Amino acid sequence: MPTSPRAPRAASTARLRARRSIIALALGFALSMSGLTPVHASYPVAGAIGNLYRSLGGAGSALGQPTGPERCTLRNSGCFQEFRGGSIHWTQSTGAHATWGGIRTAWRNAGWENGKLGYPTSGERCTLRGGGCFQEFQGGSIHWSPGNGAHATWGGIRTAWRNAGWENGKLGYPTSGERCTLRGGGCFQEFQGGSVHWSPGNGAHATWGGIRTAWRNAGWENGSLGYPTSGEYSSGGGVRQDFEGGYITWRSGEGARVHVQRAPSSFRLEGRGFGHGVGMSQYGAQGMAAQGRSATQILEHYYNPAKVEEITARADDDIRVQLLADRSSITITPSGGRLRVKAGPTTVASSGQITVNTSGSQVRASIDGRTVQAGWITVEWEGTRYWSGSAATVGVSHAQSGSTGTYRHGRIEVRRTGGNLNVINVLKVNSEYLPGVAEVPNGWRDAALQAQAIAARTYAYRNMASVKSACECHVYDEVQSQVFRGWNQENAAGNWVRAVRATQTVSGSTVTRARVVRHNGALIDAVYSSSSGGRTNPGADVWGSNTPYLQSRDDSAAHTAAANNPYSSWTATISQSDMARAFGLSDVVSIQVANNSAGSMVRQATATSSTGQTATRSGTQLRTSLGLRSATFTVN
Repeated sequence: MPTSPRAPRAASTARLRARRSIIALALGFALSMSGLTPVHASYPVAGAIGNLYRSLGGAGSALGQPTGPERCTLRNSGCFQEFRGGSIHWTQSTGAHATWGGIRTAWRNAGWENGKLGYPTSGERCTLRGGGCFQEFQGGSIHWSPGNGAHATWGGIRTAWRNAGWENGKLGYPTSGERCTLRGGGCFQEFQGGSVHWSPGNGAHATWGGIRTAWRNAGWENGSLGYPTSGEYSSGGGVRQDFEGGYITWRSGEGARVHVQRAPSSFRLEGRGFGHGVGMSQYGAQGMAAQGRSATQILEHYYNPAKVEEITARADDDIRVQLLADRSSITITPSGGRLRVKAGPTTVASSGQITVNTSGSQVRASIDGRTVQAGWITVEWEGTRYWSGSAATVGVSHAQSGSTGTYRHGRIEVRRTGGNLNVINVLKVNSEYLPGVAEVPNGWRDAALQAQAIAARTYAYRNMASVKSACECHVYDEVQSQVFRGWNQENAAGNWVRAVRATQTVSGSTVTRARVVRHNGALIDAVYSSSSGGRTNPGADVWGSNTPYLQSRDDSAAHTAAANNPYSSWTATISQSDMARAFGLSDVVSIQVANNSAGSMVRQATATSSTGQTATRSGTQLRTSLGLRSATFTVN
C-alpha cells in the first residue's frame, strides 16, 4: 500500500504558515474540481484508505474528519488512520475496512487486530432482523442490535450459534461476550433466547427454553448433569439434549424432565493395536513383507526420514543385559559341561548346581559344600570364549518371568542391588545377544525378521553408549528394553538367527559390519511396538518430545489378513471400581474420549461422576492404569 505523504516540517514564521494555507486551499480546490471530497489539510487520506474514505462519503460520512496521519505500525504490516467517528484499518490480505460506533468499541475491547478477531474483512452491514448490524473479522464477527449492544463471537461458540440459525434462530442476538470462567476451563456466551456453553472434550452446544431452565435448576455445569454434549434433537415425540451425566427431555404437556445416569457396573472398551504404537509396527512389518517390501523399505517407512546404513562401530562389542534383580537367592545349573565361580582371587569349578545369595554387603556362592563370597562374583562355563571345552549352557532360576532362563554365551556377573541380587549376562552384541532376542515369531517372513533384527541392533547400540547406574547394565531382558530369551530363542526352530546373520558381515567368527538405522549420522532411538490402531503415534504424543523420525506413519499393513494380527481389534471390560480408581473419582457415570492425536491414540479422556465432578487422563495413562493393550480405544 502506498505510504502517506510526509507532513511538512514545522515553521515558526508567518510566511511558512501562509504558504501552507495556500497549499491546503489549492489542494481543496483541486479535489473539488476532480469530484473528490476535500479532507482536512493537516492529515491527508491517501491510497486504499483514502479510496474507502471517499467511497463512504469522506468528511460527511460517519467517520468525519481525520484526526491523525496514516500509521503503518500494526501486526503483519497493517496500517490504520483515525477519524473523529472511527478508523480505517488496512492489510495486504484483507484490504481496507472502516469501523465505528459500538462495533468498533467491541473490537477494541477484544484487543483490536491482536485479539482473537484479528483484522476486519468487511465493512459494517445493517441488513439484519430488527435493525441489527454486523461486521466480519478474520477470526469471527461482531453483531450489534438495539437494546443488546455489540458483542463479538468466535470459535466453537460462534459455530454453534451459526448452526442454530444466527440471530434468526432460537438464540437470537448475543447479549454478552464470551466468558471462560467455568469449571474445567469451560466458556459460555449468553444470547437473547439462551446460551452456548463450550468445554474441552465436549465442544460447544446451545441450550434454550425448558431444557435450559431444567439444566440451570440442576446446577448448570457444576451439577450432576455436567456440561452439554449435544444440542437438542427429536426423541420420543419431543426433544432431548444429552449431558455428561445424563440427559433432559421435553414434551408438550409434560415439560422438561432431568434423567441423571447412574454409574454403570462396568465399561466396555473397544480398541485396536498393542503397545505404545510409536516407531516400527511389528505386525505392520509382517504385512509389508507380505506385500513384497524389503527390510530397508519397511524401516525407512516407519522411521522416515532416517536411513538404513551399514557401520563398523560396536560390531564386536560386549553388551550388558540384566536378567534378574528381584531375588535375594538363585540357583545356577550347568548342562553339558562345567561352570566355575570367580570370587575375588578365588576360583572354584563344579559340574553341579550352585546357590547364590546375598550375605550382608557380599554376594555368596555355595558350591559342592564350599562357600565363597565377595563384593560380586563371576560365573563362567565351558564352551565359551572365556573357557574352552564342550558347549555347555547354564540355567538361572527365576530369570525369565519367574521361570528358569537358559544361556549359552558370555559370562554372568552377580552383583547386589538394594537387598537383592543383580544378575547380568555379558556377551557379544551381534553374535551372542541378538540371536537370543525374542520379539517376533521365528516363522515370520524374512524381510520382517530382518527389519526386526536391524531395529533391535540399533536399539541395543544406542543403549550401549553408557551403563545405566540403576542396573549396571545397558539393557534389560524384558519389555522395558527388548525381550531377551537367550539360548531358548537362539536354539528354537525358525528363521530368526538366519535373519540376524543376513544383516551383518562376518570375518571368520568376528562380526565386522552390521546394518543399523541412523538419522543425520546418529543412531536413532529405534523404539517399536506390536501394532498401532491404523497409524503409528508420534513420539511427542506419548512421551512429550518431538523427534523427526518418530512421527505418525501409515500402519494399515498391520491390519491386513497377511499380517494375521491378533490385536487388530480387541475388547476389554473395566469394572466401575477400576475405572473410578483410574480417574481418581468416587464413581464414573460417563466418559468423553477425544481422539485427536496425529496417530490413532486417545489424547485425553474426561470422566464425569454422579456429583458432576470431572477428571481427565491421557490415553497413555489409562493404558497403564487399566492394563489396556493400547491407547487407541472407544468407550461404550
